[in-house]
Amino acid sequence: MISLAVIAVLAAPEVLVDRVVAVVDRDVVTHSELLREARVALVMREDASAGLSVLPEELLDAFLTYLVDQLIIASQARRFGSIEVSEADVDGEVERFAQKVGGAVAFRSFLRRFDIPLDALRDILRRDLRNERFIHQRMRAWLSGEEGSSEARYREALARWLGDLRRGVELRLLNREGELELQREDER
Repeated sequence: MISLAVIAVLAAPEVLVDRVVAVVDRDVVTHSELLREARVALVMREDASAGLSVLPEELLDAFLTYLVDQLIIASQARRFGSIEVSEADVDGEVERFAQKVGGAVAFRSFLRRFDIPLDALRDILRRDLRNERFIHQRMRAWLSGEEGSSEARYREALARWLGDLRRGVELRLLNREGELELQREDER
């Protein structure tokens, strides 16, 4: 009887549970993490309906670039270690997120529906806060010697800085054949 059960399990078709979509240096990004990150970012930057909707592949492709940048910036922020984010700051962001999705009941429902553990949400929000502060600090340093800062100058400096950071990491992305492919600097 037991041998029949083992044979049935071994003969069962393979089921894809998750897949790696990118590796940024040593940080692995799975498809489920990409979905989680995209939903959180859409709620925080747009509104709850954006985070609740079906996420088309084109949006996820574009969002993967954003997430890679966030991971690269987070790595730099950790290396410098100069940016602190308190638990109270994270609590405030969690509360803001909960309000954006419609309050406490809708918040819990959102987390359950999309299988987002509260700790994972807190980690995302903490990283985003640290990244925002780190970017602000770095851009202030980059623009400190320049006359008059404008939004265009800030964006140009940010793009230049991100380009420099990207060149310093090893990046592998999932290609059309389903394999992780090393991205060369000129492809980024």
